[in-house]
Amino acid sequence: MVTRDDFKSHLYAEILNAVDRGDEDILNDGIAAAEAEAMGYLSRYDVDTLFAEQGEDRDNKLLLSIKDITVWHFIVLGNPATDVQLRKTRRDEAIAWLKDIQSGKVVPRGWPPAIEEGVDQLFHISSAPKRPTRW
Repeated sequence: MVTRDDFKSHLYAEILNAVDRGDEDILNDGIAAAEAEAMGYLSRYDVDTLFAEQGEDRDNKLLLSIKDITVWHFIVLGNPATDVQLRKTRRDEAIAWLKDIQSGKVVPRGWPPAIEEGVDQLFHISSAPKRPTRW
């Protein structure tokens, strides 16, 4: 889903090169960790389809969140000239958005639901809190 070129919006090429020092596996490991982390929150959806999208077919908000999480994992390896607090804040916001999706507060438009026989995972039931009654 995410490629090295996608990080032009998040990190300068010099910073990418300074951290990975020519070893592209470092960024690839960060991408894999971020995608796995995000998939854990998106079990209601067909993550194989979502994460297989390429180019313009990718969901922009999901892509942004994956990049924010990836940059956090990537920057932890080294800290050349970047605002760690900003990156941590962006990562925390991305995780909060994924948790909102997981809880059903946010339902992304057009995402394919996970198909499981006999289970409707997009259906959620809750009730009002129990209130004491005095007669």
